Amino acid sequence: MEQQPTLTLPDVALLARVSRPVVSMWRRRPRARGQFIPFPSAVATVGGVERFDRDEIVAWLEQTGRGNNPEARQDAPALSIPESADADDVVTLLCLHAMSGTELAELDTAELHALAEQIDPADEILQREVYQLRADIDLLGYVDDLAGASYGVSDALARFESGRLQRQAGERGLSEGVVELLCTAGDAARVHLGGESVALVPPSNHRLASRLAERFPAILAGPAVSGRELRRRAVIGGFEVIGEARSTVRVVSVVGESETIALDALDDLVVSLRPTDIGIALGSAAVLCDEMTGGGEQRRAQTLRAGNLAMAIRLPRGLWKAAHRQSLAVWIVQGGRSTRSLRMADVTSESFDLTDLASDISAALKLTEARAYRYARAGELASVLAGGPVVPRGVRAVQLGSTSSTSHLDQIHTATLTTSEPLPGYDVTAAPAPGQVLLKQRSLGELVSAGHLAMKRGSRIDVTEQDRDGTVRLLTADASVEDARLDPLDAVQLYPRATRTEPGDVIFLQRPRPLARVDLEGGALVASPSRILRLRPGATIGPQALAAIINLLAPPGTDWQTWSVPDLHAGEAEALDATLAGAAQYLANLRRHMQATHDLTTSLIRGVASGAVSIDPINTKEAG
Repeated sequence: MEQQPTLTLPDVALLARVSRPVVSMWRRRPRARGQFIPFPSAVATVGGVERFDRDEIVAWLEQTGRGNNPEARQDAPALSIPESADADDVVTLLCLHAMSGTELAELDTAELHALAEQIDPADEILQREVYQLRADIDLLGYVDDLAGASYGVSDALARFESGRLQRQAGERGLSEGVVELLCTAGDAARVHLGGESVALVPPSNHRLASRLAERFPAILAGPAVSGRELRRRAVIGGFEVIGEARSTVRVVSVVGESETIALDALDDLVVSLRPTDIGIALGSAAVLCDEMTGGGEQRRAQTLRAGNLAMAIRLPRGLWKAAHRQSLAVWIVQGGRSTRSLRMADVTSESFDLTDLASDISAALKLTEARAYRYARAGELASVLAGGPVVPRGVRAVQLGSTSSTSHLDQIHTATLTTSEPLPGYDVTAAPAPGQVLLKQRSLGELVSAGHLAMKRGSRIDVTEQDRDGTVRLLTADASVEDARLDPLDAVQLYPRATRTEPGDVIFLQRPRPLARVDLEGGALVASPSRILRLRPGATIGPQALAAIINLLAPPGTDWQTWSVPDLHAGEAEALDATLAGAAQYLANLRRHMQATHDLTTSLIRGVASGAVSIDPINTKEAG
């Protein structure tokens, strides 16, 4: 009996193009557009997971206007996967649908078998799989609906594999960044081998295989079971499949495999390469790059002893979703190569350019020194075979030294203009006072109630609108937009209601920790979440003291109204504020000297390392 299509709550989120928590919020808030429109009730619970009628969900989304998908009705059939569906069966039936163009739900079992025999008489793709699958009316109808709701069968497969079955399997695959990198490496290998005559031997990761196949003229598939599955997916994706090729790029992924299985797969890849083949392996950096011990080190050394590793690349963390703190790595292995050197690159600490990385791979495959490498550096295979790492951590390409010393000298001279200045000390004359029996404190909330303090909110400001030649400063308590300025006319036009600071205003942040600074000039805009505290006549504290108390004494995680300040007489408040202003200026001078010293140190190291600067130790003055 045909069952009513259902959706789970994650399916609803995917259909509406919202996050999963949003759907839970919808269930708790039955009012929409001023009407009482409750979320549909579950029609079943399977394995502790609630199921909802697909048509009721679609009608509810249309009635409430919730979600971000105006085509929810068209997309819904692709998400309502039958409970009994098997992923391999769906792929087989999608392939049958693609090859025949026939609505499958109208066929009985005998007609389904006859159709498979008709389109695959040699049983090279799907005939035996169609005979073996148990296809009920729900599964056949789902495949028809899936194909009808998609932009072709290739899109249908992508929609299916992003749905419920993948979530139930707990698949957490590769990030888009590593997929793009492997596609770039595949392009470089294909071009090196001759371009249009090169076939792809894809990895077992279906998403990665599909993305790689788009860049190759054909896919190489054998007669084995894995080859049959590959042929079915190639038909769905519209890729040409061939049985033999003169040159191939073989891509292998051992991500998530144990050390033993990964080393076996890497060895199989190296052994299988012909002189006209290139292999690309993706795996854990612990196996492909780091030092190893015991049997693992010996097996990896045996694999690399042939000398056909052209390049090894250590990748940043976060590229594998299942273990985002683990680094991955890539090997580029060249068939027929036998050298005692390799190229190695560590791109874990920088954002890398794929075009430059492709150029490095191409040069490594050509064994050329005719170009400078952006990331890769030459290494000796002997050190790897002796137990060392394939890619030492932090290894960088050799860079050309600067032919001009002007920039380094300018930076050094600029820094020494500050570091050579004498830094006067700051002294305070203090004497004993009679003291007070009672220490009176007042909270900022009390000062606001008494009219001695006002709080003004900052404004949400688009920093991209800044003008370097502008005269209106943007301020925050944490100095995150310290150098940003706005044109005066733009400031009035874009933020007409924004509060401008006055001299002596305290700019503060409440969270993540209390932070404050004093604006001595005024006329600035304050970017939220920073806010303004403006002292009024009669306040028992000055702006410098208020900022210092917020920075040093305000408890983190508390509301600003609860922060306390001492209740001082006018003369005491003025004297304390003037003294703290001097201390703040002294601290600013110290920080300026520290920054100049940092710049000087950096410029000296880079200048001397590049051979553009020499130091005269005789005329260098010591500090003190």
